[in-house]
Amino acid sequence: MVFFSIVSTGYSFMEYLLNPLVFSYKDCFQVITKIQFENPLIDRYLLYYGCGFCGVIMSMFVVHFVFRFFALQRKGNLKYFEGWYFPCWLAIPIFFGFIWAQTVLAMLHEDDESTEYMRDILLETYDLNMSDVKYVGVLYYKKGSNGKPEINSLGLEGVLILGTIMNICFIFIIYFGSLTYKRIKNLILEGRSEYTRKLQNQLYKALVIQTIIPIFQLIIPLTIYFFSPLFHLGYQPIGDITTLSLALYPIIDPLPVIFVIDNYRNAIFEFFCTCVRKRREVNVNVTNSSAFEN
Repeated sequence: MVFFSIVSTGYSFMEYLLNPLVFSYKDCFQVITKIQFENPLIDRYLLYYGCGFCGVIMSMFVVHFVFRFFALQRKGNLKYFEGWYFPCWLAIPIFFGFIWAQTVLAMLHEDDESTEYMRDILLETYDLNMSDVKYVGVLYYKKGSNGKPEINSLGLEGVLILGTIMNICFIFIIYFGSLTYKRIKNLILEGRSEYTRKLQNQLYKALVIQTIIPIFQLIIPLTIYFFSPLFHLGYQPIGDITTLSLALYPIIDPLPVIFVIDNYRNAIFEFFCTCVRKRREVNVNVTNSSAFEN
């Protein structure tokens, strides 16, 4: 969970630093950031490895679901998260994030034809000059040697690699989510006390919601964003929805655990009630002191 928090914080920081424009237009998608540093290479590589956070976050969910299943299984498999195994598990999200970033670097980089394709629409819509920005993305159809549009095979291969990473993560999340779901249902039936059954039922509800969140906030929006221009269906509302989904993800993800499980929910409410009560006491004391002085 600490690693999860660190990654989410790093992702939020990169979003703040890059302030990316997620753009979709006809046959092309681009993630664009304005040049902020004297050396544009810094902006370029920050954008490349900022995109890599998508791979880190999705594969991190897989590790989280595996750990949760092992914990509920109660067969001693948590030993595989101890000792030298633990840094190996942490290395999995970092590895997939690196592969994601390197794919963007090698296959979704800038090129002259993509720059010219987007120049007018970016200037008209956002008042952005291509000389003032760095971007990554794919123009799916480029002019061939005969002057006719041809599929951009390099860009398509890059997108397929990213899609493969998303599909692998999706399959593992569904698989271990289903196993955990079945295990929690059995634990509810095995519960010896009302408190245990209630807690397991809350964990079950939180699990279902936390399985849905990455699917609908990461995997589905990114899949539509990546592949809609391939079918000439690139529209900016797709980019806007993708931007909103990615930005809200770190905020929404912890909410099921906080509000579904009683212990967490009660602790949050108690904290805010205590803060409000103390503020009221301060206001009352200030008012009384003013009245006494008058």
